[in-house]
Amino acid sequence: MVKITIYKKPEGQFKGFQVIGHADSVEEGADLVCCSVSVLTINLVNSLEAFTDDVFEVTQQDALGLIQVTFKNPLSEKALLLMNSYVLGIRSIEEEYDLWLKVITREV
Repeated sequence: MVKITIYKKPEGQFKGFQVIGHADSVEEGADLVCCSVSVLTINLVNSLEAFTDDVFEVTQQDALGLIQVTFKNPLSEKALLLMNSYVLGIRSIEEEYDLWLKVITREV
């Protein structure tokens, strides 16, 4: 199962997120859940780098299926829009494939 944790402060400000695990819903390379989550996550990180000046740290461990992003400061408007779009996308996947994807929001 892929688990995505969105970290937010009590006032709703994003602090980061973590994606970990593998869906294993079908054979490797044909797994729509893993592929979809991976594309959205990698696109988010690339978009944050390309379109914003926001400072963040990325940790990645392929064997664990881990990508963790930690924001160093409050997000700019552009980064906030990108994060909200990401959450919308992963929640949509979760609605269809909740056996293989769990998305939670944790207050930090």
